[in-house]
Amino acid sequence: MKEEMPKNLSRKRAKLLTELAELVGGHCYNGNIQNYGPHGMYEGEGRSFQYALTIEDREGGKRKFKYPTVADISPELLVSGHFKFGANQLNIINALDRVLCKLEDEHELKL
Repeated sequence: MKEEMPKNLSRKRAKLLTELAELVGGHCYNGNIQNYGPHGMYEGEGRSFQYALTIEDREGGKRKFKYPTVADISPELLVSGHFKFGANQLNIINALDRVLCKLEDEHELKL
């Protein structure tokens, strides 16, 4: 089932959504990564990393952005933004927009 995407994002809202997606994407961790420093010295297991936001263009092509900005991605294309995890994807822009809508509707958030 495909989720309904937000319509007509303002540039201000799109900017906030890209900033929030970057925050979420920056909290990825893989405990299986082996870390080796200078001269092959083992520095332990696990590493945090910035997960890339995948955007689909009008032709179905996909681009990845580690640190997206509204200058890089138009609001019209931003709504396709997702994190791809193997066969799964998290429609992060849509999810964050729904969080903002809930905060606006139920908690009087003003954007």
